[in-house]
Amino acid sequence: MTISSQHIARSRTKSLVRQRREELRQLARQVLAVTGILLILGLLALFSASTAPLAARGLYPYSTVLKQLGFIAAGLAAAWLCSFAFARLSYPAIKAVVALGFLGNLALLVLVRFTPLGPEIYGARRWLRLGMVQFQPAELLKLTLVLAIAAVLLTAAAGKRSKPFASFRTERGELMTIRRDRLHLAWAYLGVLLSLGLVAIQPDLGTTAVMLATAFVVLLLVGVPLKSLAKFGLVIVLLGAGGYFLAPAKYQYALERIYTVFHPLENVTDESYQITQSLGAVSQGGVFGRGYMHSQQKMNRLPLQDRDFIFAVWVEETGLLGALLVVGLFLFLPFICLRISSLLPFGFESVAVFGLGFSLALQAMVNVGTNAGVLPVSGLTLPFFSSGGTSIIVSLVMVGTILGLVRRNLPAGGS
Repeated sequence: MTISSQHIARSRTKSLVRQRREELRQLARQVLAVTGILLILGLLALFSASTAPLAARGLYPYSTVLKQLGFIAAGLAAAWLCSFAFARLSYPAIKAVVALGFLGNLALLVLVRFTPLGPEIYGARRWLRLGMVQFQPAELLKLTLVLAIAAVLLTAAAGKRSKPFASFRTERGELMTIRRDRLHLAWAYLGVLLSLGLVAIQPDLGTTAVMLATAFVVLLLVGVPLKSLAKFGLVIVLLGAGGYFLAPAKYQYALERIYTVFHPLENVTDESYQITQSLGAVSQGGVFGRGYMHSQQKMNRLPLQDRDFIFAVWVEETGLLGALLVVGLFLFLPFICLRISSLLPFGFESVAVFGLGFSLALQAMVNVGTNAGVLPVSGLTLPFFSSGGTSIIVSLVMVGTILGLVRRNLPAGGS
């Protein structure tokens, strides 16, 4: 190759790198835009779903919205901190942070289930109460599990000898290894099993299902063979069946909820009442809705109208157009993350970015399906919409982590 051809090749390479970086910046802005729009729509929906019912009960009508604003502020601060950390830390440091976060998360779940710090509410132990603070560790596990799987199977070599499937150097010059040996895969499988088990025994099968689907998607992205995943899936099915036969009364509610989806009017239960009232709200929305603040179902008819069933109130007031807007935004998010993942070098960042985007979208679609009566009542919140501190903070931290992983692949000076 002549000197001139080498110069042309280098120029083309630099041009492609600049184009990729610019597209990554644009995609990061799109993630921010989608998140911002969902936050605004969520606050509008929460204002409508909470103020009138609170006022009707003689309570301060703006208390739920004001609390949510405080949670959003805390979530934005936590998201910025995560974005800054993941953009600046080295791979060994990220691996240490992810490991500590995941193990700490599992420890919190143990405290929830086996100590008095986890109070029993409606027959389940899902909340951890520390003085004035109360939160759900299972929500955080949707973040830490994705990062843990990616960190175990796609980590920085840091000069250590290993038996990787493949290795490459990032733009920062850090050596990345893709590990697919049995030992590291066993550690990943063990982490998934512990996570699913500790959440399932609360019991919280809705969150368990979302984490299971997300974990399988991440494992597929890493390149785990389908044969191995099928065997692992069989193990999970057998363990789940064993858990049901050991404590059938504890998990009978799941079968009843599935049955209620197909026969909502046959038995008068809490689940059938929730589904019928939610269907009533959705069906009355029509194409354009009743109008903002004009929902009738939210007034002492639809339970949990500011949490699990806030989407039904939104559809009743904004109609099919409002529903398509929200669903479209949630479905657009993983497509943005997929594009980001394709532009990043295959490794920890690319897998984690899509895994987190997929998890957010999947939870949203499960909540929408529940509100539409096509999925069993799951207890899952609608990200950025439902009231509650744990949900909104964790959702924003997931977005902040995505943006931080994108920033790792951009020059510090923005050039």
